[in-house]
Amino acid sequence: MHRAQVRDILAKALGKNECEGPMAPKLNCGQRKACSVPPLSQSRRGDMACEILYVHKHVRRAASGESGPAARGIAIHDLLSTYIDHLVATKRTTDLELFDKLTQNVREDAREVLDKFRNNHAFDPEKIVATELYIALDEEFRPIEDTTDDRVAAYEGTLDLVMLNSLTEADIGDWKSYFQIIEADTFQSKLYPLLLMCLNPALESVKFTLEFIRYGASRCVEYTRDDVPWLMELARNERTRQKALHQLALTNEEANLKASPGRHCCWCPLLLQGCPIARTNPYAQMTGEERLRFALWLQEAEKENTRVLKELLVEAGPARYADDNQKEYAARFVPVEKRFYPYRDAAPILERWRETHSDDQTLLSNLSISGLSSLLKADKRQALATELAGVVEVRVDTELKVGPASQDDLARKEHNHERGRSSGPKQTSLGIG
Repeated sequence: MHRAQVRDILAKALGKNECEGPMAPKLNCGQRKACSVPPLSQSRRGDMACEILYVHKHVRRAASGESGPAARGIAIHDLLSTYIDHLVATKRTTDLELFDKLTQNVREDAREVLDKFRNNHAFDPEKIVATELYIALDEEFRPIEDTTDDRVAAYEGTLDLVMLNSLTEADIGDWKSYFQIIEADTFQSKLYPLLLMCLNPALESVKFTLEFIRYGASRCVEYTRDDVPWLMELARNERTRQKALHQLALTNEEANLKASPGRHCCWCPLLLQGCPIARTNPYAQMTGEERLRFALWLQEAEKENTRVLKELLVEAGPARYADDNQKEYAARFVPVEKRFYPYRDAAPILERWRETHSDDQTLLSNLSISGLSSLLKADKRQALATELAGVVEVRVDTELKVGPASQDDLARKEHNHERGRSSGPKQTSLGIG
């Protein structure tokens, strides 16, 4: 079946005659007013990590300003939606001229994030179903498809990009401008595939991909129709918890609400004024700059303490300590074995294994060669490095670097995780715990 026909089929399921541009059937005023408890979304579920924050924002509906990161994210989403809708309308895979025009008018921090996206993303317009696809489900996980529907939304989400590979396979792309790359193991990564499979019963599998456009990296997870029951149960449990928070607030039992510190504190409007645990909340006690200064002090203190501790233990042996709970700790030198298999000796053995064990074909596909990157830097191996560049697999991760600012440039270069080969069969390291 032609991909355009696949897109039209889903468009009809959405109550549309054609599938062009954003599909966001917003709920009417009657639906919103009838819903004393707003639909469960990934952002509201995030706010539920602190009951005080959730009630402040979604029960009292107190006004709060838009943060810089939030404004950056909105600008990026708007630009990419406009760009991809244009590609669908013009049946093009890329349009760098338009992309450059769009980025000229976007805020500077968003422009920096989009630099890498420009050259590493192309789209098949026939696969694209929609950008900014809004989906709302009722309490029974049935789709609310238009504004004339009187049912109240219980679950909702706006999917950045939806693509169909066939009648039964779909992809969801979600744009992230985070500075940290995280795994696709979030509530959002479960809610959005559920929303799409409930909207389109023909789908048998949905792949959800977090696109970290700042780095050109991604993380994905895939769910099938068999996963729908437990995904529903997960969403239903969170919905029940959401309703319970509203009930506490509406019955004047807010004294029983809990304030819990966590990542949500980074954007909480109550952090500086109104947080009931401000005196002990670690997110309220230091700014990012102050945390960096403290980390540098800890770094040097740990380094010096470890140096002295090693020297004390070289001849005297282990040091032991028991805390007030009589839990014992020890610092001691322990032998650590690190095994290495020389390639020249191991390769023939592995090949013979593959030839004689046809049922174990995954062994070689899961092996990689360490120590090769540094060797390929030699001028005499440039031709070899070029040939191997065609098969290299690169995984981009982020890690917190604390040190001189000049190291930021070094962090952009290839990070070498390889360890030097041991000159002997055993090494020792200082073990604490």
